[in-house]
Amino acid sequence: MRYILTALCLVFVMSSHAIAQKEGFDGRPITNNLSMPTGNTLNAGEFSIGIGPVEYGISDNVQLGTNLLLFIFQYYNADLKMSFIDTEKQAFAAGLGVGYFDLNALTDAGGSFSFLSLSPYLVYTTAIGTKTRMHFSGNYSYFESDVDIDEVEAEASTSGTSLAVGVEHSLSQKTKFVGDVGYDIDFEGLRFGGGVLWGWEVFRLKLGLQYFSPQGVGGLVLPYISLWWRFDG
Repeated sequence: MRYILTALCLVFVMSSHAIAQKEGFDGRPITNNLSMPTGNTLNAGEFSIGIGPVEYGISDNVQLGTNLLLFIFQYYNADLKMSFIDTEKQAFAAGLGVGYFDLNALTDAGGSFSFLSLSPYLVYTTAIGTKTRMHFSGNYSYFESDVDIDEVEAEASTSGTSLAVGVEHSLSQKTKFVGDVGYDIDFEGLRFGGGVLWGWEVFRLKLGLQYFSPQGVGGLVLPYISLWWRFDG
């Protein structure tokens, strides 16, 4: 009898582990592609914690987030996203990013300058097959400061009014290929990149490469590394 119970427990543990491993992205669409948002939000009470980014699902269609790591560089930020359509085949969301940052790290000009930025955006996601989804986004960036935006030296993390399109292809239940291409109107630069996203029951890992070529600055190539934990509320 003892051996039978031991065998049953072993089968239960192995089957539970298999189910957890199969979950991956099932029922939990990604909220960001490579560097652009998608039309999806976190579920109600769900939250994610990364090395910097933190997001929380206020409801099934409202999500609030920020990047705490950027606070170290005096970039205070928050992002609110609301989805209006969220089905298996399509999603549509609108959002607003708010940031306040010190320009001392972005310009060689003397004195102390700062910017307040407001970035409303729209995102549409649509399925073009059983394993592939496309994302389309547009955002308008408003900057308020004593200096002109042209005086800001563009960096890889700097973004203005832009249009972007992305592709998300599921190689398996736990692995996705993601890619973005976009044009920044304010800094007159093309931004594109690609990467691989792995997702287990809770842990997420994204590795990729990005290229940004703003006007007046040589092309900037940076690796994209992101890891976070996504928990149900």
